[in-house]
Amino acid sequence: MKKYTIVSLAALTFLIAIAAGTVSAADTLSAADTVSSRVNVCNVVGINYECGSWSNEQYPVIDLFGDEYVPLLANHDDIREAHVNKLAGLVLDSNETYTLEKGEKIDLGRGYALEVRQITDNIDGGKVWLEFTRDGQHVADQNISVDYQNISVDSENNKTWTVVLDNVQGENDIVVMKVHVRQLFVGTEKSIVWINGIWLIDYANARTLNIGDEFGEFTLEEIISGVDESNPGSLVFKNVSVADFSSSGTPGKEPGKSADKSTGPLTSWCRDLWTCITMKSKSTF
Repeated sequence: MKKYTIVSLAALTFLIAIAAGTVSAADTLSAADTVSSRVNVCNVVGINYECGSWSNEQYPVIDLFGDEYVPLLANHDDIREAHVNKLAGLVLDSNETYTLEKGEKIDLGRGYALEVRQITDNIDGGKVWLEFTRDGQHVADQNISVDYQNISVDSENNKTWTVVLDNVQGENDIVVMKVHVRQLFVGTEKSIVWINGIWLIDYANARTLNIGDEFGEFTLEEIISGVDESNPGSLVFKNVSVADFSSSGTPGKEPGKSADKSTGPLTSWCRDLWTCITMKSKSTF
């Protein structure tokens, strides 16, 4: 009798250990999955401009749940110095060549436009007067001097107009547009300007995100400023739609309700084994 009692107790201890281990592993895996689904880290990355003349330059972009935004960046600043939580939509990043005469205009989208106001001749070359507008209202203008003698496609005699504005979401000297003028031609009957690079952000509709702001199902939990070019900053969001869990319950279950540890093939096998052992033990008495 003592022999079977000892065996029964040993088997019981073994089965309890297995069952406990099985539940612990499942609970741990479920907890890890829940934590992973609750946190979303959106990193700022550097993107090359489409315009070939700016191929050695980059601008910051952050992907927020499938939509790309451009963190505001001051003129001459590095990407790591971008304002991670002050974002504007990207309107245009193009290397398309536009051939324009005086008075012609490029519709840039979202109410923005670029117009050729004047093309003039001078001693060293030519000048083009460009005006940047939004909803028909003046924003900025610039006279750009260009050597119009050489109009080849591979000409390195080019100019870039960088439009910077103050008080964009409280920040100054923010780059909102870049225009690359490749070449000019000034004739007796017709004058032409070639523009082969335009980059523009929707600065007028930029927004500032603060801790606690909601973005769809997510809430902004942390703003991480840039450290260097390889780590230019990030935004950390928490998914508030995923239920929290505590020690009183397991992920995905209501607190205070324990999991059903008797289900599953392993615990079923353990129950059958224990029944067999106890029946064998009774038959020996």
